[in-house]
Amino acid sequence: MIQIAAFLVFLAMGVTNLLAVQAGLTAVLGVPVLIALVVAVPVFYFRFVGSAAGIVGAIVGWQMPVPMAVLLFCWPVLVYGFLRGGAEARSFLARRAA
Repeated sequence: MIQIAAFLVFLAMGVTNLLAVQAGLTAVLGVPVLIALVVAVPVFYFRFVGSAAGIVGAIVGWQMPVPMAVLLFCWPVLVYGFLRGGAEARSFLARRAA
């Protein structure tokens, strides 16, 4: 059940990222929506380039505030860092207690 939920969340994030890149290309370059979608697919494929283009697209194309756009595309990294930090802290405290 958790795997299905995670898949759906990341699918929604991927579609959102793709649409943000498309909106940014349309807003910045003024190309038609269909051409922007075709150009957005290869840009979206590269992990960090796609995320950066998604952030720019959300800011320019959707007029989203910068902190909200960054949070929209970077929250998995923040959650991972929080969980990883908690695991490291537990490991460190377990070694000290032993």
